[in-house]
Parts: sequence; structure tokens; C-alpha cells
Amino acid sequence: MNCRWMVGPLLLMAMALAGCATGPDYLRPEISVPEAWRMGEPATNSLADLPLEAMYRDPVLNELIATALTNSPDIRSAMASIEKADAALRIQRADYWPAINGSASYTTARAGNVPPLPGAEADEYDLFGALSYEVDLWGRIRRLNEAARAQYLASEEARRTVEIGLAANVASTYFNLRALDRQLEIANETLASRRDMLELTRIKYDDGNGIVSELDVAQAQTQVSSAQSSIANLRRLIAVTEDALSILIGSNPRDIPRGLDLIAQWQPEDVPAGLPSDVLLRRPDVRAAEQNLIAANANIGVARAAFFPVISLTGALGLQSEDLGDLFDTGLSKAWNFTPSLAAPIFNAGKIRANVRVAQAQQKIALADYEKAIQNAFREVNDALAGVRFIREKLAADEETEQAESRRLELARMRYDGGVASYSDVLDAQRYLFSAQLTAVQSRNDLLNASVQLYKALGGGWPGGVENYKP
Repeated sequence: MNCRWMVGPLLLMAMALAGCATGPDYLRPEISVPEAWRMGEPATNSLADLPLEAMYRDPVLNELIATALTNSPDIRSAMASIEKADAALRIQRADYWPAINGSASYTTARAGNVPPLPGAEADEYDLFGALSYEVDLWGRIRRLNEAARAQYLASEEARRTVEIGLAANVASTYFNLRALDRQLEIANETLASRRDMLELTRIKYDDGNGIVSELDVAQAQTQVSSAQSSIANLRRLIAVTEDALSILIGSNPRDIPRGLDLIAQWQPEDVPAGLPSDVLLRRPDVRAAEQNLIAANANIGVARAAFFPVISLTGALGLQSEDLGDLFDTGLSKAWNFTPSLAAPIFNAGKIRANVRVAQAQQKIALADYEKAIQNAFREVNDALAGVRFIREKLAADEETEQAESRRLELARMRYDGGVASYSDVLDAQRYLFSAQLTAVQSRNDLLNASVQLYKALGGGWPGGVENYKP
């Protein structure tokens, strides 16, 4: 039979089987979702509805976050991964279409006669366009495209995960820096107060009236030295924190600008977490884990397709002539060929079956990773909700302690000046007040950081409005 009459039936068969694809179609697994948060009430609105600039209302902090999202090497790496996945997807999509290549050749041959006999030498000139196409009867190419598309979407979600994490790290580090700034202010104020007390103690000791001993002077000097030590340590921590923040925003270590004081940083009075099921839609790491599961599921189909024959259609149309001058005379030099082929596995020592088992195992791994990502998301939200609730209570207690210690120092000084209390009472009051002040600052910083972690855990920063959120 002339091979040209085979083209139509083969193409019709390919079209008839085009809907077939080996391997399981993806179905989202049944996941147990809690009805309510362990540490919070379910709500229709969520803190995550706030855009970054509404969550972090310090203009300097917002500028630092914007710089980080532009300059950070982590962001550039994530963007490059997206470009790579996009290119891989385009490569796979190209297999849907026939490949067309051009070729040109010149061949000369001579028989072993000396001198050559007539017809013993021959020349041939060829100019062809060649077409090749794999008939995707079993859906191998479609499954490869499904996997490539899922991997591309996973890379997009991975970029979003990096963005959310980077913004949270910048905010947290900035709040740590502002807390250290405030603690340094307290330490400087304490040092000034203790120096005044040391000077007063020395004057009383020099009077020689016996009210103040040399021991009191030594204790006052110790208090001054202790404050100086705290200042030196806080300055070191500030420098280290500035360096860390510089790296986060993609620059070499440098001075970091300051914005609002720690106490002026916005802290939501109410922190609605939204519905637990919303986390599955907002968290990019969960979405990325599902896309990886989709890709692994599609790869099972790719592996199973290897059990079936591969049908390829190849053909060429061009010009062929023994004389270069006649090559473009289509009436004399037109040539074509068509070659359908079928390649089927016969024996490969169980290699195909093993590849299917590998793909199935990868799908199980991806499913476990997906479930783990969901469980981790719920844990992080509950942890952050607990942090916000209990750190807020701790901050209230710490601020009350600070006020009480401030009053205690005031009374101790009055009693000491009146001669009814020892100098040790004043020193104790100074130490406890300094400690209480630093603790209150740290608790306020911890509360801000807990809100940052809750915002991150909920997938905060996701594009969306704030119409339903009432701070």
C-alpha cells in the first residue's frame, strides 16, 4: 500500500485516543481541618487581610521591607527559580507540536575504476524540510506538561513564601533594634542617675559626719560601673542587629535609619485569625506543597506510559537533484518521504515497573509533605495566637512592676535622705527598677514580634482588601 494513504487513519486514531492519559487524575486529599483555633475564636475577617503597609505603620520600616523585597539575594534566587520553571514548562509544551527542521547536503561518490568508467562518478544535492511528531496516545506528553505546570506554580508559591518570610524577618529585626535603642536610653538615664547618686554619696562621706561610710561609696561606684557595662553590651547588640538588618535588605553592613519609637509602633488591639480553612488558601507554602503533590501524581502517569508503544510520524519534503542547476526545478527534483514508526518495550529487566514504583513513592512523599505543611501551618497560627494573648498579659504585669519599682526607689531615697533607711535599700531599689524597665521593653518587643509571627503564619501580605477588618 502506498504510505501516503496511511496518514489519514493514523491521525484519526490519534485524535480518537487524544483524551486518554495513563496514571491517576489528581484529587485533593481529604484533610482534617479544625473548626476553631485552639487559642482564638473563628472569625470571618483576618489580620492577614491587612496589606503590609497597614500592618507595619512605621514609614522607615516599610521602606526597609520594600528595599529587602527588591534587593535581597533570596528574592533574586526565587525569581530565577520561577524563570527556570517557566522555561521548563515551555520546553514541555513544545512537545505538543510537530518539530520541523531543515537540512541541506551534497554527496559525491566514485567507483574504484581507474580511469573511471562512464557513470562511475555521481553527485547528489539535497534540500529538505523534515517533520517529526510523537502521537500522544497514552497521555505521556500531557502528563509531562501537567507536572511542569505544577512545578512552575510551586515555584511561584515558593517565591511568595520567601517574600512573606523576608518581610517578617525585616520587621522582627527592626523591632528588636528599636527595643535595644530604648533599652540603651534607659541605661543612659540610669547611668546619669547613678552618677548623681555617687557624687552625693561622696559629698556626704567627705563631710565626715559618719552617716555615710566608705562602703556606701564603693557600692555606689559598683552601680555606676554596672550601668556602664550594660551600655557597652547594648551598643554591641545594636551594632550586631544593624548588621543583620543590613544583610536582610541586601546591602553591606551599615547604619540603619530609625523611625517610630518602640512604644509608638502600631499594635492591633484585636487579632482576628479568620477561619482555619482560610489558611489552606492563603499560605503559599501549603499551596506550593499541593502543587508538588500534583506534579508527583502526574509523574506516575509519565512512568506508566512507558509500558505502551511510542508512535512517531516522520516525514520530509524537499528537493533532490544530481545537478545543482536543476535543484530548484520542482518539476524535476521534487522529493518526499513519510515514515510512521512504532517502538514498544519487549524486555528491560523490570526497569519500567521500577520507575513506576519510584514515581508512586515520590507521590507518597509529596502527600506526606503536603499534610505536614498543613499541620505546621495550624501549629504556627495557634502558637502565634498564644504568644499574642499571653505576652500581652505579661506586658501588663511587667508595666505594673515597673511602676511599682519606680515608686519604691522614690520612697527609698526619701527614707534615706531622712535618715530612716540604709543605703542598701536605695541600691536594691535602683537595681530592681533598672531590671523592671528593661524587662518591660523586652515584653513590648515580644508582643510586637508575636503579632509579626501571627501575620506571617496566617499568610499575611496576600493581596486583598481591608474592608472587613476593624482594628
